[in-house]
Amino acid sequence: MTKTKFKNLAHHFLLSSPSLDDEIFSGALIYVCRHTRDGAWGFIVNRPLPASVGGLLSELDLPSSQLAMNTPALDGGPMRPEAGFVLHTGLPDYASSFAVGENVCLTTSKDILENLSADSLEHYLVCMGFCSWGKGQLEDEVTAGDWLVSPCDLQILFGTPYDERLDKAYDKIGVNPNAFVSITGYA
Repeated sequence: MTKTKFKNLAHHFLLSSPSLDDEIFSGALIYVCRHTRDGAWGFIVNRPLPASVGGLLSELDLPSSQLAMNTPALDGGPMRPEAGFVLHTGLPDYASSFAVGENVCLTTSKDILENLSADSLEHYLVCMGFCSWGKGQLEDEVTAGDWLVSPCDLQILFGTPYDERLDKAYDKIGVNPNAFVSITGYA
């Protein structure tokens, strides 16, 4: 048995295969933040929640702008859904912040919330919860055809309406999900 060569998928999208039969991940577009030989994690970036960013800020007794009140938080995944994570453009200038990829950072500390309430971040997503894979699990799922992979596109990540993101990511890799065939044959 040959081992699959490891390819780091950080700063990539995972596009759920049209044949993926999973209640949680069917129709999901996931942005991968970390991927090592020990596992991976990221956020679903195409599922808005009923809660707004402004509503979450208000719950923390922080001021909220009209823009934040009209910006939904996202269902980032099934792990720790009570925890908020902020994906944003710019530099990792906050207490608990790190660069994920070209011009994309992840911040988990409260100091970023003041910038959200002041509308001083141009592009951001607030994700409640995250997705996680154990050692070798993501590689196995990609090999099995559960996920298609695409390099991250900042326009899709931050500028495309949520309900269009998965289709735009499919377009980027040249796949028509309506013509997708998940059965393999032998000649």
